[in-house]
Amino acid sequence: MSNARRAAFYAPLKHPFEGEASGDREIARALMAGLTACDLAPELASRLLSWRRRFEPADAVRLERRAALVAAQLVRRYRRRPHAAQPCCWMTYQNYARCPDLLGPPVATALALPYILVDTALSTSSRRTPFRPWVSAARLAVRRADLIFAMSPRDVPRLAAIRGPRFAAERLLLLPPAVDLARFAASETVRARHRAALARRIPATEGPLVLCVAMMREADKLDSYRLLAAALAELSRESAGRRWHLVVVGDGPARRAVEAVLAAVPADRVCLLGALEPAALPAVYLGADLFAFPGIGDALGLVYLEAAAAGLPVVACRGPGPDFMVAPGGGLLTDATPAAYAAGIAQLLDDPARCREMGHAARAFVAAERTMEAWTRRLRDGLARLSLGSRVPAGSPA
Repeated sequence: MSNARRAAFYAPLKHPFEGEASGDREIARALMAGLTACDLAPELASRLLSWRRRFEPADAVRLERRAALVAAQLVRRYRRRPHAAQPCCWMTYQNYARCPDLLGPPVATALALPYILVDTALSTSSRRTPFRPWVSAARLAVRRADLIFAMSPRDVPRLAAIRGPRFAAERLLLLPPAVDLARFAASETVRARHRAALARRIPATEGPLVLCVAMMREADKLDSYRLLAAALAELSRESAGRRWHLVVVGDGPARRAVEAVLAAVPADRVCLLGALEPAALPAVYLGADLFAFPGIGDALGLVYLEAAAAGLPVVACRGPGPDFMVAPGGGLLTDATPAAYAAGIAQLLDDPARCREMGHAARAFVAAERTMEAWTRRLRDGLARLSLGSRVPAGSPA
């Protein structure tokens, strides 16, 4: 890769070297690995983050000024390099009203670089949101893009409308999230070993193990934990004889709030393992029986693909992220109420055969649609449309 052309990479929501584990971080890392597989050498352009939970005008002005300085510095830095060491393109992962790309458009324009957006969406409430100034910034990035990879089909119609039919046909491509299926491959013997190892970490293991993997943050994540806790508390009240145990992987600033809501579930049925590094996650997935996280407000939800890759059926709530990420036939999507969610979990707890069938369907879906090999092929095909990276061999599936 020493002679590979360089690609500037930027993630305004969470950079790929962030210490806190999350799906956003893993997708950013996968994009950088994908660029490498396409014979490009990615380098992180900046660690400047633009994401804000609330829009405060004074803070926005400071950030925009800082971004303008960083963009000017990047232009000077890249121009000072030998031609072979200059980036041949700029890729930004995530561009929304809450985290607009304030660096990519000015740098790419100043250096005449192809500008690539991955996972961008346009607000549907631009007149009502306090983020209205950044709605315009996010739209500017979309209009400047030479290539757009949408990660969810729900974003395609609005992007196509703003860029027109010709761009949509040639430069607007779907790049659904993917996982490394090999990380979750295991025989029944290996699964039993992982189950035994997981059992040693929890106080009681009678019955199925229900796994939840999610960051502990305020707002949507905490709302999902509230719904999960309320549903499991309802299950406990309805049938004390039904045995199950909840294993939670995750940490974050709302940990105390999550612990408080989970206190509604009998303490001997809940085990919090804290945050785990990605390398340790497959063993936990493979030791569980089903996966449960409502996913309220989730735009995607990489954990649903990880669970599917491990052959776990999923129980989630209907919504933009779960609707697209839960494998068809490999999970249940319920209403976002404690009663409905509890009923979904109970269906799988009470029917182990159906649970196994759905787990097999989930893994088959990942094997057919969401492998890293498929991810790289889609990425390579898009880059080839800008004459970047290695081309897809003739006859290769996309």
